[in-house]
Amino acid sequence: MSVSVSIKVRRELVELADKMVRYGIARSRSHAFNIMIEKGLKEVVREVEFWEDVLRRVEELERQGFRLRHGGLSRVLEEDRGR
Repeated sequence: MSVSVSIKVRRELVELADKMVRYGIARSRSHAFNIMIEKGLKEVVREVEFWEDVLRRVEELERQGFRLRHGGLSRVLEEDRGR
């Protein structure tokens, strides 16, 4: 059973939650904060950094003229995939 709770958090945590949603790690900010609580902040930061690195590498390959065979991974990572 879910219960709504209103809290104030540091801006960095909201930005992290937004990245988690953007990269498909979480379905929503609420889901992102639940994951942070369950997994711990360090683990979540590590996962977001991994996906940021993947996105940077894909963008670099595209700048170098490489074409992704199975679709636009960079677009998938940038979209709000909301699993």
